[in-house]
Amino acid sequence: MKVKFLGTGTSMGVPLIGCKCKVCTSKDFRDKRLRSSVLIEHKGKSILVDASSDFRLQALIYRVKKIDAIFITHPHADHLFGLDDTRIYYLRQKKPIDIWGSEFTISNIKKLFFYAFDDRRDERMVKPSFNLNLIDKPIKVFGLKITPVKAIHGDMPVTGFRFNNFGYITDFNFIEENEIKKFFGVKTLVVGALRYTPSISHLTIDRAVEFVNRIKPEMAYFTHFSHEVMHSKLEKELPENIKPAFDGLEIEVS
Repeated sequence: MKVKFLGTGTSMGVPLIGCKCKVCTSKDFRDKRLRSSVLIEHKGKSILVDASSDFRLQALIYRVKKIDAIFITHPHADHLFGLDDTRIYYLRQKKPIDIWGSEFTISNIKKLFFYAFDDRRDERMVKPSFNLNLIDKPIKVFGLKITPVKAIHGDMPVTGFRFNNFGYITDFNFIEENEIKKFFGVKTLVVGALRYTPSISHLTIDRAVEFVNRIKPEMAYFTHFSHEVMHSKLEKELPENIKPAFDGLEIEVS
């Protein structure tokens, strides 16, 4: 399994519009962050985790040739608004794209992309075409066992995912013990680590380290960074088994 980080930034991206801080003006390419998303490639299939509002640009930069399924963590704009840009894959592949999410996420996709689900004719095929699927228990997709992991992001329910030995969870600040256990045994874990200072809806760097120490993966990667986080500085501060991810990073997961 290959995992490519299409984006590692928070909802506003990095650099922030009009900001002249050290990170936003950094020359290090690792400090340039599109909105968070990963692409999983497994046995010839391509799975997108979150369709970020930067998806069109990400698909062009990283030459994303096809999308076979999409898993959505929650219906915030930075994780969802790229769905419309996936319609080119529907047109080329000539079949709807399977989308998986919680009941809360699916219901909000129907609201936000209402035009994709109405009964009006679409002779020019300009509407996206999706098959919406509820994931509330482990499923098998393309030979992968995929387990949803429930968490809370402020006051919003969100979903992390375990794909065989790979775990992915970004926006959350609370998770119950029985849900944490679903990540036990993963070899690689990706965790959102917004910034150093407290947040009411995200893990800080320190809390993300604590979370990794609970799971004990062989390797962990942090993502979903704000402009408080300079890559080179954080890289030196983290333990050897945790690395800050960056846009374009590709990793192998056994």
